[in-house]
Amino acid sequence: MTDGDAELYVICDQSDIAPGAAVAFSLARLNGEGEARPFPIVVIRTRDDAFYAYENICPHNRLWLNIGDGNFFSADGAFLECGRHGSRFEIDSGVCISGPCKDAGLESIPIAAIDGDVCLFGVSLLEAPEFPDPFDDGDDTMEIMIHPD
Repeated sequence: MTDGDAELYVICDQSDIAPGAAVAFSLARLNGEGEARPFPIVVIRTRDDAFYAYENICPHNRLWLNIGDGNFFSADGAFLECGRHGSRFEIDSGVCISGPCKDAGLESIPIAAIDGDVCLFGVSLLEAPEFPDPFDDGDDTMEIMIHPD
């Protein structure tokens, strides 16, 4: 999807992320040479329906935030939390408020909620290639199956 000069990529339906939840996505980003690189992100939907997205990489050890138990939040749900060492990040800013990477921040990803979709923009992604239907042999004749009684 394009919007003027900005390319938009639909990541998911808004309804795919419950209020107060976070979902990880494994995408591929194109670098300056046009090569695909892994691009793990986390999209958060707050209880008041605001959406935020960050690269799913802790600035302390460069591992996924949800490593370990798979959860993104502190026990009280007020902060994003690294599953490896417990660093806590503000949901709305990505700034680390406690832990080994205090005062560092998560890399923010620009997203927008548009017409029921969560869309990412400002990043060049590798889109999934269109694969041909393996069952389409190009023959448009009607197929009839005969089943013996």
